[in-house]
Amino acid sequence: STPVQQVLIDGEQVRGVRLASGDEAFDKVISTVPLPYVGRLMPDLPQDIRAKFDALKNIAVVCVIAKLRKPVTDKFWLNTNDPEMDIPGVIEYTNLRPMKDHIVYVPFYMPGEHPKFADDNQVFLDKVRRYLKRINPALNDADFIDMRASRYRYAQPICDPGYLNHLPPAKLPVRGLWVADTSYYYPEDRGISESIGFGRNMAKDAVA
Repeated sequence: STPVQQVLIDGEQVRGVRLASGDEAFDKVISTVPLPYVGRLMPDLPQDIRAKFDALKNIAVVCVIAKLRKPVTDKFWLNTNDPEMDIPGVIEYTNLRPMKDHIVYVPFYMPGEHPKFADDNQVFLDKVRRYLKRINPALNDADFIDMRASRYRYAQPICDPGYLNHLPPAKLPVRGLWVADTSYYYPEDRGISESIGFGRNMAKDAVA
């Protein structure tokens, strides 16, 4: 893949994208970058539209994925309500789709401005190891094959009152230009089925 530096707009028509290697002409562009990036990616959008994108708020997440030799639980999704665990739950994918090893996903949601979001990855890896061993005392350090942490600054939109009134339409007032991320699933939550459905509808609109 090649990073896009700018979506090129000429008046009310999209013209293509700008790459490090030069401009590429397209008469239709669909952007699925997080909406807070739209303003800088499309500086020639009308100012009022850009201001709406810039005003959108999102919560951040640090994602930890652990590969284990044995399962943590027999559940796909386990909610947690423990003041000593700063996580909403544990998602054990291999209880939905069995594999040789056991894959567990543990998210840490927080405001992107929170000091904890700047903590070293090892802080979150150590927490997850401790939490999983607490949930299942039969686990020991030898059961942990591998662990990785990643971050996503714009993980989930914050939908305040009147949210839809502030969200620009996915089909922008520029011919041939659409934008979308999980913000547009509201009032549904983020999910694979919502992604597929929204993507299909947007593709149908683009080829109509």
